[in-house]
Amino acid sequence: PAGLNASTFSAKLWHLVNSPSVRSVRWDSHGQGLLIDRSLFERELLSQADAHEVGGEGAGAAPGAAPESFKATHFGSFMRQLNLYGFQKVLGWVGAAVPGDAGGWLHFKNPNFRRDRPDLLLHMKRLTRANRQRLAAGLEVRSRQPSRFQQ
Repeated sequence: PAGLNASTFSAKLWHLVNSPSVRSVRWDSHGQGLLIDRSLFERELLSQADAHEVGGEGAGAAPGAAPESFKATHFGSFMRQLNLYGFQKVLGWVGAAVPGDAGGWLHFKNPNFRRDRPDLLLHMKRLTRANRQRLAAGLEVRSRQPSRFQQ
């Protein structure tokens, strides 16, 4: 949507989940949550980040996946970003993302991250300590300005 900085975590994640070349991240059946195959995600996107740091192409990387998808090179760092942007892990969810899959997908939801509502991405803010204090005080939460390297 207009006004969304393409370098934000939420915009990059939106791009990935809607990219037909990325197989490790997809929408849940209702379009209201993310399904992530951790091992495939690590091979497809995080190993690609490692390879690009040293100038290579990355074995097993998805063709067409953005090489600068995330700065994270470990899945735990990616999970921290999900948490900082208000994603909640859906517990007790059992089943496969696609009929025939063996399961093993992680399921996350955020009320501002929905397949049919890209306009809600504008409401996603990184929950920094200052933003948590502002929320607790009932004030508006601000986004951090992009650094000069992100612009």
